[in-house]
Amino acid sequence: MTHGFGEFFRTATCHRPHSYQSGLAASGLPRSLRVPSGGGKTAAAVLAWLYRRLISAPETTPRRLAYVLPQGSLADPAHARIADWLHRLGRADEVDLHLLAGPDAQNGTWRRHPERTAILVGTHDGLLSRALLRGFADARTMAPVSFGLLNTDTHWVFDEMRLMGPGLPTSERLQSLRDSLGTVAPTASTWMSSVGDSSDADGPAAVRRIRRVHPDPNRYTDDLAAVLMAAHVPGTQTIAVLGSARRAREVYGALRVARPDRETVLVHPYARSPDRRARAAELDSAGRDRILVATGALDVGSDVSARTLLTELASWSALVQRAGRCNRHGEHPEGGDLLWCVPPDAPGADADAAAWLDALDGKAVTTTDLFRARVGHGTAPSPLLAERDLLAMFDNARGAAPTDASPWICPDDERTVFVAWRAWESGEPAEDEPEPARTEQCEAPLADVLELVHNGRVWRRDPADGRWRHAAAEDLRAGSLVVLDAARGGYLPDAGWAPESTVPVESLFTGRRPSAYACVAWVSLDQHLTETEEEARAVMAALPGLTEEQREAVARAARFHDLGKCHDVFQAMLRSGEGGDPPTYLLAKSKAPWSTGVSTRPYFRHELVSALILLNGEHWHTPRLDPELVAYLVAAHHGHVRVSARPGSDEDAATLLGVRDGDRTPPVDVSTGDRFPAQSLDTGAFRPGGSWTPRVVALRDRPDLGPFRLAFLESLVRVADWRSSARHDGPVDGLPP
Repeated sequence: MTHGFGEFFRTATCHRPHSYQSGLAASGLPRSLRVPSGGGKTAAAVLAWLYRRLISAPETTPRRLAYVLPQGSLADPAHARIADWLHRLGRADEVDLHLLAGPDAQNGTWRRHPERTAILVGTHDGLLSRALLRGFADARTMAPVSFGLLNTDTHWVFDEMRLMGPGLPTSERLQSLRDSLGTVAPTASTWMSSVGDSSDADGPAAVRRIRRVHPDPNRYTDDLAAVLMAAHVPGTQTIAVLGSARRAREVYGALRVARPDRETVLVHPYARSPDRRARAAELDSAGRDRILVATGALDVGSDVSARTLLTELASWSALVQRAGRCNRHGEHPEGGDLLWCVPPDAPGADADAAAWLDALDGKAVTTTDLFRARVGHGTAPSPLLAERDLLAMFDNARGAAPTDASPWICPDDERTVFVAWRAWESGEPAEDEPEPARTEQCEAPLADVLELVHNGRVWRRDPADGRWRHAAAEDLRAGSLVVLDAARGGYLPDAGWAPESTVPVESLFTGRRPSAYACVAWVSLDQHLTETEEEARAVMAALPGLTEEQREAVARAARFHDLGKCHDVFQAMLRSGEGGDPPTYLLAKSKAPWSTGVSTRPYFRHELVSALILLNGEHWHTPRLDPELVAYLVAAHHGHVRVSARPGSDEDAATLLGVRDGDRTPPVDVSTGDRFPAQSLDTGAFRPGGSWTPRVVALRDRPDLGPFRLAFLESLVRVADWRSSARHDGPVDGLPP
């Protein structure tokens, strides 16, 4: 088996594996892995997991790998490197690879194939928040699917765990809760670090000389630029790592002014996707004569190396990572130069790290010296994720507390939001302004955006009524999406997020374009129900760990999930467009373009009607079927009606999510033999004091279910629904924008 992994590894990387990497392939990923910087941790974790998943131990290896970088890292290089490995191995079609960092974390395609082997590469803020059902920039109604899949059949690998702030204890606690509350299939975690007093591998034989520099605090960035120009060795690469994006922009600007003839590149995650990817693609270019000015974006996940590296004083783990990028591969036999300084806004911070560096001023150190140094890490206190916190977050209804997972994930000063720019003649968004696509968005520090809020420059779509309004400070939290007026600046192609810039920003909005893909047939309700059950059974056949009772509950929920579409309000909506010749039988899907998609009742939720139909009778119960679980999975299949159902802001006392007490539904016959008689609806069970919430809480807390299993089962129903709907989708001309 070891020989087989050797060939596998060499095919992927063009290098032979280290002995510790072969050991991981033989025994599996451990809970903790400590390897000096440059020692091949990424390849060790990813390729050992991949070899076991595809070849040596597929039945016992989780089918998803979540490769997690610290917040603020540039995840594109790691994603590109893994893509290259998959291509070299000829496995790119067999293994799904997804980038889930920055705006790209909003891409939900990874959720559609839970049975496939997949690698998710992202940052800890985006991935951990989704594992807590409060995903930053994740759609509220999609949060349960993210939660269900990330906490099931997934191996989490945390690269440089000590750079994750509150995310480290939260990741440890989350794994502990999975172990105690149970999951359908095994889910494990590995925490990796480049610091420690013992190692699973030897570090590269590379040296760098340490030297402290003393920029004048009164002209700090100009002095740093001068130091960099003096220290730069022509024909080599120099890197400067600053502790804030603002200072990085200032040093970059000073270098551009002083030496416009020299190639200077600014690297941080706060750029729109096309610009960020273009910059990331050039990072590993060897032999470039240039200066890279960066934030901590390159600390983890990249393989970039420099002859000269300057860093501001930071945590010891961050310093070790940065030092590991100075003469990273030993490509400069004479050694590299590691320069460091104390930023003016943190003169007393990280005293232990400063003392260690001062003691070795003028001396050369190896990667192993850095790895084994006994320096305090100085972790800041953070709140502990309690079981009651996780259980409370299982309710994703609008306004359900806690509303935000940020305290368990990142410090206040590291929270980010997503910003896009639009060009408006009136200076404000139109009433029907669509939300920005991912390609328009730029991640930006929340603190910077809050400064713009006070000037009335920030627009946000109100999630309650869909109207665009000036954002208030209390509206914004990590992951919020806001829009700025392109005419007022805030972004530069070479610098990315630049709130001080007044240069108009090119809007990437391409206009409201007609949809080219939609349902191409009238689909009866009976057909959709039976096809969804078929899809549910097919996906479950490829998944381990489900009991027979759970499989039957998912399949039956798939069969019944859209019963509520028989309601007159929904049937009228499916036939509301002009033209066409809709059939008279009960429909589940309308042939495009003959449906406006607009209900005559605001907030109308057909899945609430489905659940009410099931609750109003026991004739559909069968032996070994869990009717409580089936009813929940049916109600939850769009993510709106789960633990609690909250009425729209302007609904009257007799109406809940568009369903009125006393509404009547027609009889529904399913070709499976199930028959549901006409009935009158009563929403009382779903109102405060009703039976619904206690019933769901009982399911969530049942020892044989628990929150992780329950969310995974509802994810399977939703996946089956998506797939059965996709059977009838195709290219369509003439749809309205």
